[in-house]
Amino acid sequence: MDQFIHYSEVYDSKTIQQFKNDFNIDECYLDHAGATLYSKSQVKFIYQDLSASLYTNPHSAVGSGNQSQEIVERTRSRILDWFKASEDYSLVFTSGATASLKCVAETFEFNDGKFIHLQDNHTSVLGMRDVIAQKNVSVESMTRDEAFQHFSAEKSAVRTNSDKKSNSLFVYSAQCNFSGYKYPFQWIEKVHRGALDQDGNSNWFVLVDAAAFVGTNVLDLSVHKPDFVVLSFYKMFGYPTGLGALIVRNSSAGMLKKIYYGGGTVNMALSTENFHVKKELFHDRFEDGTVSFLSIIALQHGLDTLSKIPMHQISSHVFSLARCVHHYLQSLHHANGNPVVQLYSDSDYENPQQQGGIIALNFLKPNGEYVGYMEVLHMASLFKIHLRTGCFCNPGVCQRHLKLSNQDIITNYDAGYTCGGRKDLIDGRPTGAVRISFGYMSTFADVEVFIKMIHKCFIDLPVMIKVPQRINFINHINNSINSSGNGRDKIQNLENSTAEELKENLEYKINKIKLEKIFIYPIKSCGAYQVQDKWMINNKGLKYDREWMIITGAGVCLTQKQEVKLCLLKPVLNLEENYMRLEYPGMPEIEVPLESIGDKKVDAEICRSRVCGHRVEGIDCGGEISEWLCRALGRSNLKLIRQNLDDGELSFSSQAQYLLINAASVQWLVDRLPGDSNCDKNTVLDRFRGNFIVNEAEAFEEIDWKQVFIGKHSFEVTGQCTRCQMVCIDQETAIKTIEPLKLIADKFNGKMKFGIYLKKILVSKIECINIGDSIVIIS
Repeated sequence: MDQFIHYSEVYDSKTIQQFKNDFNIDECYLDHAGATLYSKSQVKFIYQDLSASLYTNPHSAVGSGNQSQEIVERTRSRILDWFKASEDYSLVFTSGATASLKCVAETFEFNDGKFIHLQDNHTSVLGMRDVIAQKNVSVESMTRDEAFQHFSAEKSAVRTNSDKKSNSLFVYSAQCNFSGYKYPFQWIEKVHRGALDQDGNSNWFVLVDAAAFVGTNVLDLSVHKPDFVVLSFYKMFGYPTGLGALIVRNSSAGMLKKIYYGGGTVNMALSTENFHVKKELFHDRFEDGTVSFLSIIALQHGLDTLSKIPMHQISSHVFSLARCVHHYLQSLHHANGNPVVQLYSDSDYENPQQQGGIIALNFLKPNGEYVGYMEVLHMASLFKIHLRTGCFCNPGVCQRHLKLSNQDIITNYDAGYTCGGRKDLIDGRPTGAVRISFGYMSTFADVEVFIKMIHKCFIDLPVMIKVPQRINFINHINNSINSSGNGRDKIQNLENSTAEELKENLEYKINKIKLEKIFIYPIKSCGAYQVQDKWMINNKGLKYDREWMIITGAGVCLTQKQEVKLCLLKPVLNLEENYMRLEYPGMPEIEVPLESIGDKKVDAEICRSRVCGHRVEGIDCGGEISEWLCRALGRSNLKLIRQNLDDGELSFSSQAQYLLINAASVQWLVDRLPGDSNCDKNTVLDRFRGNFIVNEAEAFEEIDWKQVFIGKHSFEVTGQCTRCQMVCIDQETAIKTIEPLKLIADKFNGKMKFGIYLKKILVSKIECINIGDSIVIIS
């Protein structure tokens, strides 16, 4: 295709076919800077290895041919050879790059020296500061520009250890995990030669964070010799996780003075006196307790997988993909000439020595406003694209590219922004970015899927042309309501009034808002049951609403986000016969009792899970229904559990007791669906999965409601419902579309909210709510 003229394939056809066989996932994975993928063959060989061998604790039978110990040491040597470091370096296995950084922070002997870190560093590097500051060591931050200016001035002084008593440490990343920029390894030698030694009194050492670098680049420690290198292996070949390394130059090992010692790190220790003798080898002294030997054994299979392709070829491959996407996005414009994206780059993507396979960006609307990264995340999920949003645990680079001051960041935090949170736009400005990153098995097909999403969701859509902000739109609605004589004045002190009493006792014109429909969802994230007349309310909400849920073998609640076919599982409640019948296409029906008969206590397994971060407890509904669910959904180890009646104030609902949907707001969306949308207009209402559907209201006036009276019942509005990709699932067919979520985000300035949560005020007994009840609003 003409728009991809910048792309040139690096791999041969055999290698590409190998990837198709070894990574045949039906997903577009673009988060290799977060964690790269493990291959099928890699996992198969690990499984075969563990199945055919008996690996014991390496500390057992030392010196008697312990197989585990031999493989651990062989793997240690192989990793050092991988980085061409076997002669000059030692390797300590840790739980990851973060643990390695913490180890250096705790053990480095500064002796009144300095600690300087590049501003563009991972949060784990920033975390070293507090540990080091406790040692009364001077801590300094250096900006990117300051570093390049400083290191461009060559200093002739050569480090001599004999007359310098203090030790100082400089930390920077080999590759930025935000922009993908590769920082010069030449800085290492310049620091060693005294480039940072302002007063000439300190020995300088360098720590390189190579976590984002080693998966797609050559790290040759025989050419460039940092004193310390940290990395995590899952960044290289996906599995195992929770394992990393601290690689230490032997000539600098004496700078790390370890105090704590655990099992296996000492030659002897007295329990009656504070006396011990540490082991001689550096790694033996630093690997407390039993190392993660099974994970270390698995490393050899990861190295085998990665070694099939020369690392310089991998580096060229990811650079070529990133260059292609970067240049294409740079040239992409809306119909009015405005750019589609804001790119955050530190290079021009023309030099593979400077740039890795990472791109950071934010999307822009035709009018120049930013698209919130949460909207991008939801759209990406519809295309089965895995990408990263936020600041990627690199606050310094994020702050620099987003042009945020320190006060801006503090103000954003006060406004609700947190690392990993959902607050993507504050006062129209982004708090983070979108990142895509490539790995050695990434393909051009991944690029095509990403570009397809952009064209479908973020370029010149009619709904994005000169869109007013949501508050203006709502004010317009409110003004039209007031001008037509249907406005709702504030009603005070009416908490105990019913809708009928309000009609009789107040000189107040009430719109004919009615409760049109009631839905319950007996099994969380499954099909709806529509109430025909009236339904019971208890202290948790509508009776039987989300009292059951399906959990996986890992105890995780299964939802439509993971299994869209759940919407096809339809419950039918028969109160007279005391059962819930489950229906699924192509499956015989099955029944589940609604209530236990008599006083007999149900003897069943108690299962525990989590819903929206909260711990919940339920009773297993038995093997027969479990087998039925597994056959219907094509999954193994599924269970249906029912909430323990004594568990919490809510059922298995996510946020609140009730969700109210205004039918007029739904119709407003239906009327504005793009002409080429494949979203069935007849199914839009069902996608929002509301409990109460009201009619005869104005579109979106529910946003300003504070209290709702439905018949004799009083409800408090507790907030709006934040929407995700689930509203893009047709509840009748399980087909995914990008609407109506895209339309909601476009029209309301990226705030993907629709419907309001209600909480019942004062429920002392089981009551009923009726379809057709009149509704009165306090705004």
